[in-house]
Amino acid sequence: MERHALSSEQHDALRHSRLLLHFILGSEEEGMFKAFLENVDTAPPPLVLSFATKDEADNWLLNHPAPPHGAVIGVASERYHVAYSRQLEYRNLLRLPSEAELAQMEESEDEGEDAAEDETEPPNPFERTRFSLFELYRWACFHLHPMEQRISSPEEREAIRTTRIAFDFVMYVGEEHGFEDFLRSLHAARTSRPLQSFATREAAESWLETQPEPPPPAVVAIGGELYAVGYNRRREVRVLIRIPQQRELDAGPPAAV
Repeated sequence: MERHALSSEQHDALRHSRLLLHFILGSEEEGMFKAFLENVDTAPPPLVLSFATKDEADNWLLNHPAPPHGAVIGVASERYHVAYSRQLEYRNLLRLPSEAELAQMEESEDEGEDAAEDETEPPNPFERTRFSLFELYRWACFHLHPMEQRISSPEEREAIRTTRIAFDFVMYVGEEHGFEDFLRSLHAARTSRPLQSFATREAAESWLETQPEPPPPAVVAIGGELYAVGYNRRREVRVLIRIPQQRELDAGPPAAV
């Protein structure tokens, strides 16, 4: 798809979309991502977690070492957004409207007024002091859209659709902070030596189990490859996410996706 990119912004949008797919696979979320892809146009996506009562959900949120900010969870028959700020140590569950309530909201809107489509380029997310996955999503989609219009290959159009949905998925499961940490690890991999080096994956995973929960972002070497130390907030497990080489990012999305 690189041949369709006509600007540095389009190249960057492709690269970060592919990084997002590598992050999803490395976070051991391939199965849930496939389910999300299958349901995105036909039904509500599967819930990240489900609880029988609000007390159970509140207790989970209170005791979670790094709640998945933005994740959608189920509590009995209702759905909630997880709100978490690690800077402020703020935690809350925000109730989402039911389908019936959403329908009432739509009926109350003026039928003859359509919101004007915003065609202004979103601010460059790389110039912001604080990371926002949503801002990166808006910016990437803005630059991927004209590429998609030039593509005639069904396979390449589907690949762009998949990368776009990857942003929705990462926000839906609450991994904005996880992806931010992954990007920080990529920078560290270019500017400093790995924190630890291991001959095998098993040795690295044994070391990882001794780290705090969640572990701080870091880069380790396993054999001849570099891995980011990460944390799957939905499953509350430490993970090692392989850092792709530039040639892999230029070649296209990971084959497993």
